[in-house]
Amino acid sequence: MSNRQNVVVVGAGGAGTATARSLSSTLDPGKYNLILITARPYYLHLIGSIRAAVTAEDNFAEQVAIPLDKLFVNGNGKIIIGKVTGISENSKNGGYVKLANGMEVPYSILVLAPGSYWQGPLSVPNTKQEHDQWFRQWQSKFENAQDILLIGGGAVGIEFAGEIKDLNPSKRVTIVHGGQYLLNGAYPVRYRKDIERRLRLRGVELILGDVVPDRIEIGNVTTRNGKRLTPDLIVSCRGPRPNTAFIESSLGPEVLASNGFVTVLPTFQIPGHARIFAAGDVADLKEQKQLGKYPEHANIISANILAILSGQQPTQTYKGAKEIIIITIGKNGGASYFGILWGLVFGDWFSSKLKSRTLRIGHIRTELGHES
Repeated sequence: MSNRQNVVVVGAGGAGTATARSLSSTLDPGKYNLILITARPYYLHLIGSIRAAVTAEDNFAEQVAIPLDKLFVNGNGKIIIGKVTGISENSKNGGYVKLANGMEVPYSILVLAPGSYWQGPLSVPNTKQEHDQWFRQWQSKFENAQDILLIGGGAVGIEFAGEIKDLNPSKRVTIVHGGQYLLNGAYPVRYRKDIERRLRLRGVELILGDVVPDRIEIGNVTTRNGKRLTPDLIVSCRGPRPNTAFIESSLGPEVLASNGFVTVLPTFQIPGHARIFAAGDVADLKEQKQLGKYPEHANIISANILAILSGQQPTQTYKGAKEIIIITIGKNGGASYFGILWGLVFGDWFSSKLKSRTLRIGHIRTELGHES
């Protein structure tokens, strides 16, 4: 193996697995070693993890932990379990990836797709044993709570509210969100108002244009605008932070944009680091971070890697993607937006058929090489 160049992918989330699978179908195993490094020894389906945290029904906690054993096409690849702590560039032809256990993995080409750090129930530990215990604990918390405060009215907060009300409509659920409307400005107001209407019909209380202080306690919360709440469970549903600390410390702060994401060229290369690519959640792109966009990231990166390995300049560039979002509100409800034509909005039937009922677990399994 030492005579073959290593193509290393860091991260087994949506962008990392899509890139690794694409490369496994194109790289010549006689010339190259494809290596995927991941701190978690399975794929965590975050979309399904919201339901898995709320209820033990249908054993979703087990379903969202999808093995990686079928990921590589024809077995053309290797997985290393470990946490990446640094990157070393030895020359224009590659360098080393450093792991917490002291291991160093040489690379000729490196793809960084380390994903994000989440808060609350989605901050799932990395080992399977901890994963199982984590979801059991959250299921117990949601089952025992009667007055639940969700902090943040993005997609995560909305979907948690839908799952809770779906399971037990009598529970009090309140969302506090800093914006005038739910979600963010990437979506039209009419769509955001439609989701608000659907949540209110389910009995979800919405406090918009308001925030809670950083230090709060169970049973005694006062918002900035003076609203008094008495929740017996508080759940952070704020957006995630990109996992870029090791990238910044290794390659220098100049590789990050002011928002903390990794600056990338349209080819997904990091400026000044021609053999290092960044994709998925950490890439600084003017689009919403969504799983459905990452196969296109992967296809472009794979094509450009092949070009570099053959001595050519990478020419495939990313033009961006239309904004599409399908939000679940329980198993049979939801609202969808497609940023095409004049902007198409769909309701319960369409959203439940595409996502709410199954949370697309079968689709994800297929993308990871399993039978659905």
